[in-house]
Amino acid sequence: MWQILTILLSLTLLADTDTTRSVRQELVAGEEAPYFFAHLLDGEDFFLSRYVGPKARPALQSPVVFAFFTTSCLPCRKEIPEIHKISREYPDISVFLINVGENRDFVKSFIKTRGYTLPVLLDPYRKISKKYLASVTPTLVTITSAGKIDLYKRGYKETDNELIKQAFERLSGTLKN
Repeated sequence: MWQILTILLSLTLLADTDTTRSVRQELVAGEEAPYFFAHLLDGEDFFLSRYVGPKARPALQSPVVFAFFTTSCLPCRKEIPEIHKISREYPDISVFLINVGENRDFVKSFIKTRGYTLPVLLDPYRKISKKYLASVTPTLVTITSAGKIDLYKRGYKETDNELIKQAFERLSGTLKN
């Protein structure tokens, strides 16, 4: 009898271990990008569905790049200028910074002080970052005009600049003529 209970207990523990292992850590290239609504720093509304996927508005349809950041993130302060520089070479790709969990006025001051000109989406309640599994900043996500994840990258090191540039090149190849 004890042997049967021991076996059942062992199987239960194994099942629990398998369950925790299945928790997603990141998005995968080729999967559908999670859709969402947010406010831009300037107060305008943003809907991802206006830019990518089957219901995208023709005037707005384009690949999209999201750079999740916080104002205290030192690697973000290195990655954002690189993304900005690369984005100028690809004006048909929509690039957005997404601030995670911070006050609008504080973010506005930070953006102005740093001279960043990319549009900023606000994620004060971390709903977008949860959908995108962006538990670390910076997290960079590139999305094709069809609405599929192209690149998912956490953290930043200077050697990532080439990877980011290649992602922009791939995205520019997905533009519809």
